[in-house]
Amino acid sequence: MTTIAQVNELSSLPAIRPVIHRGQVFTAVLVMIAIPALCIVGNQAGLLRMVFPLLSLVVGGFLYFRSKPMYVGLVCWLWFLTPFLRRMADFQGGWSPSSGVLLAPYLAGGLSGITLLTSVRHIGDRKALPYVCALVAILYGFIIGLVHYPLFNVLQALLNWVVPVVFGFFIYVHRELYPEFRSVISKSFLFGVLLTGAYGIYQFFELPDWDRTWMLNVQMNSFGTIEAMKIRAFSTMNAPAIFAAVMACGLLLLFNQNGILRLLSAGCGFIALMLTMSRASWLSIVAGGIYLTTQMEMRQRARMAMALVACGAFLFGLSRIPAVSDLMWQRIESFSGPSEDVSYSARIEGHQEALREIAQEPFGEGLGSTDTAHGTEGDDDIIGPHDSTILEFLYSLGWIGTLIYALGLGSLGVQMMRAGRGDPFVLSAKAIVIAFLAQCLLNSVMLGVLGFMVWTFASMSLAGADAINATTDAPVRAAHGKPDYAVA
Repeated sequence: MTTIAQVNELSSLPAIRPVIHRGQVFTAVLVMIAIPALCIVGNQAGLLRMVFPLLSLVVGGFLYFRSKPMYVGLVCWLWFLTPFLRRMADFQGGWSPSSGVLLAPYLAGGLSGITLLTSVRHIGDRKALPYVCALVAILYGFIIGLVHYPLFNVLQALLNWVVPVVFGFFIYVHRELYPEFRSVISKSFLFGVLLTGAYGIYQFFELPDWDRTWMLNVQMNSFGTIEAMKIRAFSTMNAPAIFAAVMACGLLLLFNQNGILRLLSAGCGFIALMLTMSRASWLSIVAGGIYLTTQMEMRQRARMAMALVACGAFLFGLSRIPAVSDLMWQRIESFSGPSEDVSYSARIEGHQEALREIAQEPFGEGLGSTDTAHGTEGDDDIIGPHDSTILEFLYSLGWIGTLIYALGLGSLGVQMMRAGRGDPFVLSAKAIVIAFLAQCLLNSVMLGVLGFMVWTFASMSLAGADAINATTDAPVRAAHGKPDYAVA
């Protein structure tokens, strides 16, 4: 069994560390922040449509080779903030239904595919089975998609599917950097939840012009009424459900961190989560919290009880605001009568109809089908494949590809169950994966930013388990003159 002592030894692992070019890395990060900021301040944010994707690719590539932990941090922040930059570009440069700004996290995250090309020997590793199965299933869906849909649509869908998987593989292959990855991801979510949560609260009560203008242009029912204190908060991201899922992820991760700033960040994150009115993420954080509670020691359970009391206080405070109370309790009360809920009924009917259709196409329709053939308009009340992981898989990968991908997920689950419990980060990572899987019928959780969260934290739990095992085997390896890790 993993011990706390083994976890504490992670920081002193004699693993091979990268040479960190601190000055160069600092300069690259400063440029990454300064250029978008200057464009916005100078009322030239429209330039970001071309500049920001290229900047993300160049800085991401630089950090990939100079400091892989900082590269991981950059990709996290790109997922957090890129949709906000897109809205600023539209606000200052004129509305555009598509925007190159949104390519930034995919281009930067896709650089992790270099590891896939340079670490072919790891593909035969039994522990790499989840990644191999997922990539084979995606390749199958890609080939089927090329037969039915335009190349651009298929490539666009491919980015959503493949980037989360290859990024997870990158983390696992470079598991000798687990302590550094753990630190940078923890800090990214600490400050990310604080920033995006605070902005989400501000957005709900004030509704800035750039957010209002963007919502009026996209015309999506999921945002609610486009007025202050009537919308569903989505902060710096592009949908309430996406923002809520990221907040749930961050809150589960923050629970096992320390420091006063963690309390402020968690408070902002929880309030913002409630203002999203996203029942799927409310359920998911409950699922993740239950898992955390069952795996904790008694002292940590007392800490969880205190967190629940704090959540109750926040809910009481929100309930004292009439506009918030009306929206929030209407969503909460729908749990007691799901059959009377329009959204619930639409999901049941949508799944039934889709499954009848999919039964006639066992080979699937390929990548790109969910947007090209089954996309829904923003003001539709029906669900689409993006509202369900199951439907997304069956439409895009067919029964064959779905079974292959499911085999990989099963292997991933088994490996995660065997991961040690001594590392609080690993415990939170597993809770996050469970939380996302709990809403697989309510959201598409394996693509885009949500897929990035699932594969990143699943891979971190595997990397953490290997790192802990390395502390146990280190004396034996040292006696034989062997390094603790094979350098990828």
